[in-house]
Amino acid sequence: MPATESAQDRVVIYEEEGGDPSLDLLTVTNEHGRTRVRAVGDPAQAVDLAVRLVAEGADFIELCGSFGAVWHARVARAVGARARVGAIYYGFESLTTIAAYKERFGAGETLTDVFLVVHQGADPERHRVRHEKPSGGPVTIVAVPDAKAAVEVVAELRSGLALIEVYGAPGPEVAEAVIEEVGAQVPVGLAAYGRR
Repeated sequence: MPATESAQDRVVIYEEEGGDPSLDLLTVTNEHGRTRVRAVGDPAQAVDLAVRLVAEGADFIELCGSFGAVWHARVARAVGARARVGAIYYGFESLTTIAAYKERFGAGETLTDVFLVVHQGADPERHRVRHEKPSGGPVTIVAVPDAKAAVEVVAELRSGLALIEVYGAPGPEVAEAVIEEVGAQVPVGLAAYGRR
């Protein structure tokens, strides 16, 4: 069984200017477990937050693509064998578009992001949060139960979409469906894990 299928308590951590690591921005809780999304204002905060959340029972931590391999490794070391730590990475089909996103972000352009959080039994209409990033542009976080729902959400939000990240998926199938929907015109990242 893929590691992510057994998760009972997953936390997604992303970086956002002014992010408050003590607040759950989105929570999905049902018979399949709990998934929460939190923001940190600085990558270093992710280490302490992950350690604290694992001590509280989180068994999976997933980091936004902005953290990269360095912070992925640091968080994984800090957590040790007590939980799995993954991070968003981009496949070859997204390299050009993620480089363009980074350049646009660095230039201060207002960008629209979508985080798709796979959680069995989630309701994408009810389990959805949208807010304006302090640096400008909306981020929409949507919990989806499967690839079909992920594609429907992306089709709905597609206008002006600059970035898509897929969390909580037990394999590449959700990202595959989303990449096919956007025709590789928007970077799509997927959480990947190191060895346990």
